[in-house]
Parts: sequence; C-alpha cells; structure tokens
Amino acid sequence: MNLRRQRGFTLIELMIALVVSSLLVGLILAIFSRMSLAYRGQQQIAGVQQVLAAARATIESDAKQTGFAVAQGFKIASTGPTVLQWPVQIRDSSTGPDQVAFFYADSSAQAVVATVPAWTATATVTTVDPVPTGSSGFVLNDLVVFSKVDTSTNTPIPGEAGIEANIATYDACVGQIAAISGSSIAISRSGAWGNSASTQCGATGPSVGAVIYKFVARGYRIDPNPGTAARAEQGALQQSQTGGLLNSALDNWTDVAYGFTDIQTALRVYDGDTLDSADLDTDPAREWYSGAAQDAQTGTSVPLTAVAAAPLQMSISLVARTDRDVEGITTAATPNLTAPPNLDNNTIGNRVSVVLPSATDLALQGSRIYRYLTFQVDFRNMGIGR
Repeated sequence: MNLRRQRGFTLIELMIALVVSSLLVGLILAIFSRMSLAYRGQQQIAGVQQVLAAARATIESDAKQTGFAVAQGFKIASTGPTVLQWPVQIRDSSTGPDQVAFFYADSSAQAVVATVPAWTATATVTTVDPVPTGSSGFVLNDLVVFSKVDTSTNTPIPGEAGIEANIATYDACVGQIAAISGSSIAISRSGAWGNSASTQCGATGPSVGAVIYKFVARGYRIDPNPGTAARAEQGALQQSQTGGLLNSALDNWTDVAYGFTDIQTALRVYDGDTLDSADLDTDPAREWYSGAAQDAQTGTSVPLTAVAAAPLQMSISLVARTDRDVEGITTAATPNLTAPPNLDNNTIGNRVSVVLPSATDLALQGSRIYRYLTFQVDFRNMGIGR
C-alpha cells in the first residue's frame, strides 16, 4: 500500500469550506428572519383589520337604527318640554378624533300608554300591552322613551313648490323607570333623567296612545384625556350607554376596544334650499358637512318640520394601529382623512395627515402599522327619505 496517496483535506480547503458554509447558513438565516418578520407583521395587520371590522359592525348597527320612533328628536329632563336632542349627535374636532352618538327606540319591549293619572304628582302611567309581555318587558332603572306618532298632517316640501307629503312626525320624551307595579310604570322625578315635575313629557304627561319603548343611547369616542403616555398608547375606543347626554361623569364612558387613534365623521343634510355649499356635489338641496357645522346640525335645537334640515347620511372613518412596534414596515404618516379643497365640506372628515411618530401627540408614538376604513350609513328612520 502506498501511504503517500492517502491524503485528507488541506487546511486551506477546510477554511474555504467553512467560509462557504457560513455564507450559506447566514443567507438561510437572513431569509428566515425576513420571512418571520413579514409573518409577524401580517399577523399584526390582520389583528388591526379585525379590530376595525368589529368596531365598524358595532357602530354601523347603531347608526342604521338611529331615529326609530324619535325621528324629529326627543326631550329629556334637563332640557324640558320644548327643546329636543337630535337622534344623531356629532362633536367635531379639527385637531383630534370626533365624537358621535346615536339614539333610537328599541322595539323588543313596548307598551301603550292607557292613562296618565296625576302626572305632575306621581309621574306614573298605566299601560295597555300590545304584546304578550306587558310591562314585564321593562325592568327597574330602564331608560324608556314615550313616542306618539302623527301621520295626519300634510307638510309642504321645501324647494318643491306646491308639493306636500304626509310625513310621520314623532313627539318623544325620555325618562327612567323608578317603579313597576302591575301594568303601571312610574318615572323618576329626580336623578340624571328626572326632575320634580317630569316636564320633559309636558305638564300632563305623555299622550294617551303613546308607545313606550326601551331607549337606546350609544356614544362613541376615543379617550380624550388619557393622562399618561401608557394610557394614550392603548388607544381606547370608548362607549357610553347614555350617549354623552349628561355631560358629566354619569355618562360612564367605558373601554370597548384598543388600538384606535382617530374617528372622523362627515354628515349629509337635506335642507331643500337652492344655496349650494362648498361640497362640490352640485346638489344645492343636500349638503355635506365635515367640520364644526356638524355640531350645529345635530345639537340641541328647537323642533323642526319633518322635511326641513335633517340628516340623511353620514360617513365614518376609523383609524387603528398595531399594539406594538414593528420593524421595517412601519407607517410613515397617519391617513389624510379629508378631501381638498374644503376641510369643512367634504365626504370624509377634517383631520389632516400627521407625520409619524408625532412630536406632540402621545397616541401617535412608536413605529407602528396603521390601517383605516371609511364607510357610509343611510339614516333609514329619520322621516326624510329624500
């Protein structure tokens, strides 16, 4: 046997092999790292989109029912018998999220007012039940609305000379159940929803024949006073079961979702006039408002006729972000939730884009991925249909 012919790898060959192997392993790890990063990013994006979809479904459901049995608004104890709250209310902000609330009657429980004995003394009504459950459909402390519909009056239609329509109009007032006894319901004369004379339903109480429904009031906002950076980072979407009507701690805003940074609204109103706003739709009878005019259009107001200025439709935009920093694929700026050239009259909102991370807004810190959606809702129960 010739031992000289039995040679192994030389040191140089081993070193070359190690270098090549290291390069291959490094390349594989780099590919894996990029794929892992992309996968985690996509998972977080999917989570943001799910949160947005769930929030949309919740808000849209309330928006579609807005105005049922309270189409021309409703009266509450703090405002008395003549001033109404509109079924949809918007508080606009040009520098932050908007706030929106929806109000309607819930027909899952209902009764009819049969008599109103000594209303100013006891604030009690006796009900006759149109459905099998009677007053048992209500429980102590329920918010209820008394709604009496009138379909007997032909009302002139603004902007259409000589044309009248038989429009359903509602006289509605809200109270809180203080006691239930048999078929009698007593309404609170104190607290957040009552006063000593229960004047929101007039001096003699609700009309005989008025239908009593459970009252739904849902407000939505992003926590406007987070206080700390950690709280701001949560991006809490909040809901109020009183719709923010009480303007105090009694409204009890509670967190329903996290990761939100903006809500923007735009409102379309039918006013029937011939003066077009700057919304560029060339339709003078219908105007889009995306600025502070939304507040005036949906705030407390003197009762209007059924076909005078009233909301037809609204656009809602929601913005959410990932709950942690993401490497490599972060969003450079928040969505531009407006439409040129007019911040106050467009179909989206009035919040301009902010470069990220923000130097001043605690809610817009970190390297995050942002997503948003915009949807429009027709108000089906506002008595306009124009």
